[in-house]
Amino acid sequence: MSTPLRCTVYYGLRRFLLLAPTFILAPATPYRRLTPTLLLSCKGPFQLEVNDDAPRFVRAALIAPKVLRRRVIALDSDMVIFDLPMHSVVTTEPVRVLEFERFAPLLPALSEAFPGKLPAAEADRLFDAAVRLVDETPPEPHHDPRIEQALRLIDELPFDEVTVTELARRLGLSPSRFRHLFKDVTGHTISHYARWAAVWRACSLWSQGRRLTEIAHEVGFHDLAHLDHAFIEVFGLNPSTVIDPENVTLIRCT
Repeated sequence: MSTPLRCTVYYGLRRFLLLAPTFILAPATPYRRLTPTLLLSCKGPFQLEVNDDAPRFVRAALIAPKVLRRRVIALDSDMVIFDLPMHSVVTTEPVRVLEFERFAPLLPALSEAFPGKLPAAEADRLFDAAVRLVDETPPEPHHDPRIEQALRLIDELPFDEVTVTELARRLGLSPSRFRHLFKDVTGHTISHYARWAAVWRACSLWSQGRRLTEIAHEVGFHDLAHLDHAFIEVFGLNPSTVIDPENVTLIRCT
């Protein structure tokens, strides 16, 4: 069961912020995200289960990428979930429990964000502030111009047109060298990143009021079922749930 009730979602390229008075995430199949996730409960502890660990009750936690997520239960808690950009924070633990008080500077903006009254530009600054509060010393960027180019290409291409051979040719690398370098710089396989990027491209088309089936084909998925599966891998939620205007307010950021 996955139930974000009456939630507000601010979304932009490679990141989103979800705010919900009550949030229940208990998927039939546990899943892993490729990005770090910051969870904050403004009104009291929430239940969190990852990997095979026992349930823990916390108010602020950072979940590392690729950690198996089993359950989040936050009843009447004013739950805040930041899905942060890749490599924006560093954590060597599957879950890092944090002091909720360190995030007090975010509360005024979050109080505006819950009803969807925070301007999109302010939401962008809120993301940056959240990252700084998680880690005062940000990680050293691991840049490689060839991989930066590969990321841009993957972001632009439909998922079904992303091939290791073609990307490697454009970068002047052998396929095996490209695979190794990509994994070394990003921490992810090319196919995983491409699926993730395609889901974010699908998100960018929501505000155009188009049918999900059309969006699935445009971003390179064979059909809506494949988009649904990839979307759940990224967010733990079905796309039809997230874009339901009866319960969800979607606000596009930069």
